[in-house]
Amino acid sequence: MADVGGPLNYYWRTISNADYSTSFIGYWHILAVFSIVSVVFLVFLSILIYRADPTKGKNRFMAFMLMTEAVRCATSMLFWLYSWPETYLSFLSNARIVYYIMSLQLFFLYILAPSFYSSKKVGNRLSRFFSGRGLYVLPILCVVVIFSISTLMGGTHAAIGDIGWTYCSAAGSGTGSTASGDSMPFSVTCPESWSSVYPMTLSSPAIEPLSRILLLLPTLGAIYAAFTINKIYAKTKDEDTNQTVEIRAIQLGFFGKAVLQITTIFMLLTLIGVLGESPTLNTHPFNPDEQVPKLLIAIGPLLPTTVVLAALFEGLVFTYAMVKNDVFGIDEKLRKGFTTAVFTGAFALMFLFATEAMEAVFDKGWIGGIMIGLPFIVLRKPIITSLSKFSNLIMPESFTSQEITYIELYKAAISDGVVTEKEMSMLKIQATSYGLTKARVEFLETFCKQGTTEEE
Repeated sequence: MADVGGPLNYYWRTISNADYSTSFIGYWHILAVFSIVSVVFLVFLSILIYRADPTKGKNRFMAFMLMTEAVRCATSMLFWLYSWPETYLSFLSNARIVYYIMSLQLFFLYILAPSFYSSKKVGNRLSRFFSGRGLYVLPILCVVVIFSISTLMGGTHAAIGDIGWTYCSAAGSGTGSTASGDSMPFSVTCPESWSSVYPMTLSSPAIEPLSRILLLLPTLGAIYAAFTINKIYAKTKDEDTNQTVEIRAIQLGFFGKAVLQITTIFMLLTLIGVLGESPTLNTHPFNPDEQVPKLLIAIGPLLPTTVVLAALFEGLVFTYAMVKNDVFGIDEKLRKGFTTAVFTGAFALMFLFATEAMEAVFDKGWIGGIMIGLPFIVLRKPIITSLSKFSNLIMPESFTSQEITYIELYKAAISDGVVTEKEMSMLKIQATSYGLTKARVEFLETFCKQGTTEEE
């Protein structure tokens, strides 16, 4: 029985003793937890898009796409979420198959997304089918394709990759097994440098040919979608403003997705270049015959983390595009959420790397904390201002039809420079009937005044 103690005790032990050069598993756990938190956020965005207008096929399609992203993120780092017992190897193996099924499904969804903005007959037919019955057919198709190809290649373990499992109760000899039932290809040796985190288990996947192809496909799909929608945007940018803003946001979402996915591919190629081959079961920190490069320690978990970040960016921008005119103030909330998340995330990552670097060089991690903490505190306002400008660039101010009507009424009321009591009373009644909060009314009026000032 691979006993690692209670979950809280285990997490505290591994995270508090995390060391980039030795027992790095604590960092991997943090990234895995981040992926699960991201899943919750993506599911929320998916539901938000669907509930904004479930009668629209486009909303159903985009909600389904984000739900697929959520499932993919949920299964991307399950290996490193916890110190799994050996009995969970079958579960991890199945979850990995789900990850690659979702990868193939996303490839098709990316290819199909431009059809919802196309004026061609083929595009209209595709969008109608895949906003209804097609959403049930696609998952079945992807499952059949993955299992058919895997069978031809000798099974899922040979096509996608086996999963290795090791257990260390103390420094010295350990035990190991695989999801396929074969023995580990090396004698498990638990290093002395990891003593502070024992007892523990470590699950590690191998990347086989089908995995490499399926890792590449979503990137190709995102690139195709980005450039195809860019062509559609170029043809429609002088037409309906709301539609143009939506298409621009979808285009930006796919471009951001493509850039981050390309980053993932480059990291994978770097990984293969350092190892001289794709990661196998032998690529393991407990393999005494193979010295795991530090670059692998850094890049390994960043591969799925970049996938999660790409999904979050896509989800945020797509949600803005789909519900900006249906949900009061959603664009403002998304911008604030984006700014806060980027600021907090950047600070946390830089703080972590700086403290570890100073700990490794001078044995004084607090120096790195001060080096990063002070600039973030002193320059907090200009950094947030810059991030706010960037968030405004990718998610411009947008209003619902009710808010646009209120703005027009308010402009008419202030056109002579004076707002009478009767006009103020009418505006209050209008705001109440539209369900506008006091804070939102103040924001709309401030926005209106600023626009009037700029025109003058």
